[in-house]
Amino acid sequence: MSEGSGWVVALVVVLALAAVVGIVIGVRRHRYVSALRARGWVFDSRPSPQIARGLVVPPFGLGFRRGTDEHVSGRTRAGTAFQVFEYEAAGDARVVCMPLGIALPELVATSPGQVRMGVVLPVRRMLPGGGMLLSTDETYAEDVLAVAGGAIAAFAARHPLSLAIDGHQLTQVGAPKDPDELEAYLEALEPVAAAIRGAHQRLERYRQPEPPQRLGFYHRPSWYYLPEDDGVLAAVAHTTGGRNHRTRHVVHGEFFPGAWFVALEHHWQTQRTETYTDANGNTQTRTVTDNHMEVIHEITLPFSVPDLEIVDDSRLRRLVKGRSLDFELSAFNQAYDVYCSVPKFAYDVLHPRQIEYLMAARVMPFSMSGRTVRPRPLAHDAESIAFELDLLAGFFARFPEFVWQDLGVSSPPLRLTPEGRIAVLDR
Repeated sequence: MSEGSGWVVALVVVLALAAVVGIVIGVRRHRYVSALRARGWVFDSRPSPQIARGLVVPPFGLGFRRGTDEHVSGRTRAGTAFQVFEYEAAGDARVVCMPLGIALPELVATSPGQVRMGVVLPVRRMLPGGGMLLSTDETYAEDVLAVAGGAIAAFAARHPLSLAIDGHQLTQVGAPKDPDELEAYLEALEPVAAAIRGAHQRLERYRQPEPPQRLGFYHRPSWYYLPEDDGVLAAVAHTTGGRNHRTRHVVHGEFFPGAWFVALEHHWQTQRTETYTDANGNTQTRTVTDNHMEVIHEITLPFSVPDLEIVDDSRLRRLVKGRSLDFELSAFNQAYDVYCSVPKFAYDVLHPRQIEYLMAARVMPFSMSGRTVRPRPLAHDAESIAFELDLLAGFFARFPEFVWQDLGVSSPPLRLTPEGRIAVLDR
């Protein structure tokens, strides 16, 4: 057999093996889906991330990894509705959700070795068997255990516990995929949801407002996430020109009452003609498409402010824009350039205590003009957005009273407490 024929035979063998593997995978997939549907369950191989709307207790409510997969929905033998799906931020672990019929404060219960990364709750207590319960309030935790502690313990005796009360849903991370095992898992978990659902009278005093049905963020109740929201480009300053303008990872939320922010990635394309020499030495032209991306973070205020820009120190910028304003602290002058259309406003808001605050916080460059504040993003992620908003809230909270009056704001939306905390005025 020639060398060429050998390669052909090898290729045929590889293709045949690939076909066999594909058939085996297809048959297994068909049997899996058939077993789910035989139980009266509904299967969706490509569910929308919106199936997780309203859930914010980690692994939900963190970052931009909101992908979902392999969605199964139905009812247990007792008639309790459920949904099961893979969630990207949980490492594609399968999460079970069951309704509680009442929105309650967050509570997390885990077996030893099971951790819900990102959960921040003040009350911690040990569970029988060495597990951990985290909650917002000691009395609330005791009441939940009083009505559902037995069912939780029974489930934990059979399966690793990673359970949470998340608004009006009970969630449990780590469900199996096999239909028989999943059915047994759901039947073991159902008594926990049923116990809480049946104790509304005892738990009524803890009732919370119904959570917004959107992809929210943990401990940031006004924030919500959209994989894309191209319409927002009409409301923000962005690079124009080019084509195929689109957005990714869009976050909306409240900055303070009456003020809102949006943060997003803006993607677009441009085309250019490129000249090159082909293999025959002839000059040719071709069209090249370049992809571009910029990060945009903007805050819209309910009042207008003079133009103010605080940027990193730059000799080149000073040559173009002129000398920046000087302040008492030389370290601030060396680190930043400040430009303002009304210098008095800059000196009023950048008083010594404000400058000390900005220096300690390592303020990122930002500008203000009219009703818009534009921080220069350090990155586009939830942590960077939170840093920017928290820092700028501290900046506004340190405005002197007379500055608010000059701006026509009778009731400052933010103020600094004697303890140095930021208080938000409720309207």
